[in-house]
Amino acid sequence: MSDPVVLPKFELPGEKTHWAVRAAWISTGVLVVAIVGLGGVIMHRRTLEVEAHVKREEAIARVKAEADAKVAAAAAAAKAVREAELADKRAKEAEAAAAKAAALAAASPDSSATGGEADAKAKAAKSAHRSHSGHGGKSSKTAAKASPPKDSGGGALKDNSTSLKAKGSKSDPIDDMLKKMK
Repeated sequence: MSDPVVLPKFELPGEKTHWAVRAAWISTGVLVVAIVGLGGVIMHRRTLEVEAHVKREEAIARVKAEADAKVAAAAAAAKAVREAELADKRAKEAEAAAAKAAALAAASPDSSATGGEADAKAKAAKSAHRSHSGHGGKSSKTAAKASPPKDSGGGALKDNSTSLKAKGSKSDPIDDMLKKMK
């Protein structure tokens, strides 16, 4: 009979992917995994840097706070010492004023016993109270020096500006020349 018919074998391209396409897919997957891994490493390093910076700032703040505390403690101690010295000085001044008032009361025979003692106590209390120079007030001694002299008569006031100068200060050359001319 007749010869059998041999049909050619057809391979359709859709059954298997080409080896180049498979290599492209594999390299893309490796690239994506590498990018994700690199991003994770960068984020981890960034958090470590931020933590180190925060720890450094906290250490600096802690050292600064300790230094400020030491300075404040030293200032408070110095202030306490100064206040103690002022209190001692005021106590000594009050004792001296009381002793002076008692001596004045004992020395003056014409004052009565109760009146002289009351005046002496009032003077001692006034002199002890007057030493609050740290509170911004002037004592009566400095107020008397700074106040201008009163005109008691009809004459002109005497210029008291030279008496207010410090003893160690140099005199003005113009004032010296005016004194020579008189």
